[in-house]
Amino acid sequence: MEKLTEKQRVFLTQYEGLLQEVEEAAVYAGDCYVRGDEDIGDRLLASVSKGLLPYHPENMTLVSIVTGDREMEEALAAHFQTVQTAASLEEDPAPEGQRYYFVQEFFLPRLKAWREQIEKRRRDLHAAD
Repeated sequence: MEKLTEKQRVFLTQYEGLLQEVEEAAVYAGDCYVRGDEDIGDRLLASVSKGLLPYHPENMTLVSIVTGDREMEEALAAHFQTVQTAASLEEDPAPEGQRYYFVQEFFLPRLKAWREQIEKRRRDLHAAD
């Protein structure tokens, strides 16, 4: 396994923290949907998702970290596709009843799978030192 630079390590640590914050916000958005506050849930989920758009599969830092790891590449692609959908919720809202389903069945599972890949990569690199 190729060693990462110090800047890549710092990036992974900070990015992992960002993903944790997004997960917490998505859980809250799901709660908003359950309470019938679709507009709040949509704005929150769209807002945090727009913050993730710069971390796309062609982002050079991410490319340098995931290249060669097919599982990571696939998790990033699935996660980013879901982020794009969520980022457009304000302009193109999902029908009522499907919002909570989207968060619980797509957004959170893909976010968690991607975050687990990031955590695994960080652990593997730490163990290799």
